Amino acid sequence: MPMGRREFLAATGAAALAGCAGAPGGAGDPIPIVDTHQHLWDLDRFRLPWLSGRGPLARNHLPSDYLEAFRGTGVARAVYMEVDVAADQKVAEAEYVLGLCADPSSPTRGAVIGGRPAEDGFAAYLDRFKGDPHVKGVRQVLFQGGALAPAFVRGIRLLGERGLCFDLCVPPGGLDDGVKLVDLCPGTRFVVDHCGNADPKAFMKSPSEKPSHDAAAWRRSMDALASRQNVICKISGIVARVPKPAWGPEHLAPIVDACLDAFGPDRAVFGSDWPVCTGGAPAAAWISALREIIRSRPAADQRKVLHDTAVAFYGLAAR
Repeated sequence: MPMGRREFLAATGAAALAGCAGAPGGAGDPIPIVDTHQHLWDLDRFRLPWLSGRGPLARNHLPSDYLEAFRGTGVARAVYMEVDVAADQKVAEAEYVLGLCADPSSPTRGAVIGGRPAEDGFAAYLDRFKGDPHVKGVRQVLFQGGALAPAFVRGIRLLGERGLCFDLCVPPGGLDDGVKLVDLCPGTRFVVDHCGNADPKAFMKSPSEKPSHDAAAWRRSMDALASRQNVICKISGIVARVPKPAWGPEHLAPIVDACLDAFGPDRAVFGSDWPVCTGGAPAAAWISALREIIRSRPAADQRKVLHDTAVAFYGLAAR
């Protein structure tokens, strides 16, 4: 039987305090976790134009902060996700995080770097990192559209030729264009970020605020993406939009269950979206909620979602 909100909050508090020294991960967690959506930023080093005026997010979030935030959660490895730095700093951002990947003391084992697939210099940009095993893919957030522009499609096809994936981060209304992009680029692997940017309020019977999209339309679009075998889904992002002040796993379960039922455990991975997730809950609360949501599924499937599928998809070597 799913735990109630009081029991959930108590368990979350215990998890947050159950840390140990060193890298994140608690010995009591039966399944280690790969976090496939780790954000880090040093505002003394990089400019993030989108971050201006974003409250608690508008400060440094460093590797040491990540270690502290995830202490005791079971997270053992991470894949860095680009943070939309200023255009003239994308190479520097990539070089910075690839340095982290090469550091044996860091949990960061791979990176999805920022890039502009439609730009004339995109191939040359990728050439800078050719042969680096830590570069796993590229992302450009597409909230302003442009996914089907011919130059963009050519850039996404190039990623497939280079053995790299593309993170598809679009609003729910852009998912159908995402389906078309996938069909135009059958040789490229895609990752649907943040459960298709689903809004938990769209799945509530009486939300306090109007949802940002229709639940049925989102399901149709996600089912269409799931029918394409070169697409996986990232279980991430949704906790940042939970109803506040009180929430529980039941507010996220409809989205998580729909994604896992559509894509299956062999094509679903976990991503914290830290520190953006803290807009809804601390990292420990998000992970506790997800463990609760999936605990009725077979243990092998839980391990795939939390660990094995990410290791296979990103080619994460142990060390």
